Amino acid sequence: MKMGADHPIVLEPRCPATEDPGILSFMHLAKTLTQASWLELELRPSGAAPPQTYRFGSGSGNVITLPLEAGIEFDASLRLGKAPQPATDLVTLLSDSLNQVLELRSLQIQTNLLSRALETTSNSVLLFDDEGGILFANPTADHLLSQQTEDELLGSRNNRPWQPLFTLLSSLVERVASRDGSESPWSGVIELEEGRMMACDVSAVPAPVSDGPNAVLVTLQPTESKSDQRIQVFSSSHSLSPREQEVLQLVGRGLTTVAMAEELGISPHTIRDHLKHLYRKTGTKGRNELFGLISRDS
Repeated sequence: MKMGADHPIVLEPRCPATEDPGILSFMHLAKTLTQASWLELELRPSGAAPPQTYRFGSGSGNVITLPLEAGIEFDASLRLGKAPQPATDLVTLLSDSLNQVLELRSLQIQTNLLSRALETTSNSVLLFDDEGGILFANPTADHLLSQQTEDELLGSRNNRPWQPLFTLLSSLVERVASRDGSESPWSGVIELEEGRMMACDVSAVPAPVSDGPNAVLVTLQPTESKSDQRIQVFSSSHSLSPREQEVLQLVGRGLTTVAMAEELGISPHTIRDHLKHLYRKTGTKGRNELFGLISRDS
């Protein structure tokens, strides 16, 4: 895999399959334009991949071999059977057509690869156009948006009033899209009304061509909730063990002793022992008093 200025990801070139639709269309076009009885295309990748020969029609007789320009990744030659000598302009047209077929295939492969990679991440990834419309959402983001529809998921940043998460994201997209590129992308934390915290990054994606549309990339990554942060600080100040901190977090979720035991894969008796240690270390006598102390300490 290589990196290039025009292609963010440039895979080692490999020849298309013999039944590739783009190659078949090119061969049909070449046969029609050159009036050949049959033709044969040979592609030779610049890397270590093997060459490939494509044949269209059958026959024998006089053969004209044309070297074609196929970009920096391939050398190509086209053999014409029983055809008149093509004009220079026609050879140029065939070279341009083949180059476009190979470039389109390369971009399709890169797009599919990136799409599958984004589908594997646990972060929410959304791509907006510069007018706020969604161009792409990976499965994690799609699930988040479905919660917006079903449960009216509300979000806030910097302690501002709650608003639908999509509305909040759209305002950030509009803010970044309106910049001239000289400012940094927006980064911050979005708090969901249900208690979750999401680290959010919003950055502009410039158009690859001067007259093309711009896009805005949004990523959302779960981060510690305020409750988790309070528990972490409280645990550190009272020298709680990692296991005691886990038990404390489960207590905060309202789990019963049996449910906590199932969650941690230990016995209810062991959970009770951990709770006793928690009460002793914190000078409390029960769950309510324990969480009252956490709130006061924070």
